[in-house]
Amino acid sequence: MMKVVETVDNEWRSPLAEEILSRWHYDEGTVYFFRASANFLFIFQREGKPYFLRFNDSSERDIKVIEAELRIVAYLKEHTLNVVQPVLSRNEKYIEIVETKWGTYHCVVFEGLQGQHYELDELTEVQIYQWGQALGELHATLKNMPDHLLENRPSWKERFKIAKEVIPASELFAHQELERLQSWAERLPLVKENVGLIHYDFELDNVLFEKEKMHMLDFDDSTSHWFIADIIYALRDVGELDSNSPIVREFIRGYKSKTELDENILKEADKFERMHKLNSFAMLIRTVDIIESEDDPEWLLNLRNKLVGYIEEYRQSFEAIEMNIDKD
Repeated sequence: MMKVVETVDNEWRSPLAEEILSRWHYDEGTVYFFRASANFLFIFQREGKPYFLRFNDSSERDIKVIEAELRIVAYLKEHTLNVVQPVLSRNEKYIEIVETKWGTYHCVVFEGLQGQHYELDELTEVQIYQWGQALGELHATLKNMPDHLLENRPSWKERFKIAKEVIPASELFAHQELERLQSWAERLPLVKENVGLIHYDFELDNVLFEKEKMHMLDFDDSTSHWFIADIIYALRDVGELDSNSPIVREFIRGYKSKTELDENILKEADKFERMHKLNSFAMLIRTVDIIESEDDPEWLLNLRNKLVGYIEEYRQSFEAIEMNIDKD
């Protein structure tokens, strides 16, 4: 991460992003840093319309994984879902491999979409229903997706494997939690009605409301998983999944208007929530590779402190689980 964020100045501009975008058409002077995580995201304009540049270090993500993602979003568009689409480069490519003095990057440009993001406490009952309905429609479509489109996309098993490799051996409580959850997941029935490709991050950051329409963003993390996990992860800002919660109830009502839901597996919601915490813990450990310096901009120090804070929260939750097990 460090070598990329070091190129971002106090006005949020980056010569690296400008160099990458020379492969596409864009309006000069409109490129700004937007977000950094597993990917780097920059916003820019082309003929006055918004677009997003997304790229990652070539060592972080195999190009075949990105190609698979783009085939999936193309399939969803063919089936009339409002899903963000990639934009061809000057070389008529959706993915550009760009070698720079800062490193080699896999790069994609996505169109900007109309609509509005909302915070959870801003949603009306109708919008909560629409949100759940959109996820239900997405799952209904994915359940009929040809199996070959799942190739080169991660699965829940691979996420466990990555977590085991990434989490340091010194994080004893995290590894004990990993073993418990992996054993539990492997005992669950793997039936097509319950398991398939999911978005994996259907939070409000990744949906746009436009009157009766819902637009879907960011399929970068799409994973073979249990469909119920998508519901639980989308609603994680609500807290523990409680079927008596008005938000949860309305979301699920919208979801069930488009596809079936195995209510029995909802009883396992806490395990899916813990699985997500474990994978997020591993991802954050992998992301926080920034060595602090007196010359670092304030925003970078704040970002690192925020991520380190999340890591500590997860660490404490794993320890609490272990302590409760010992008491039992």
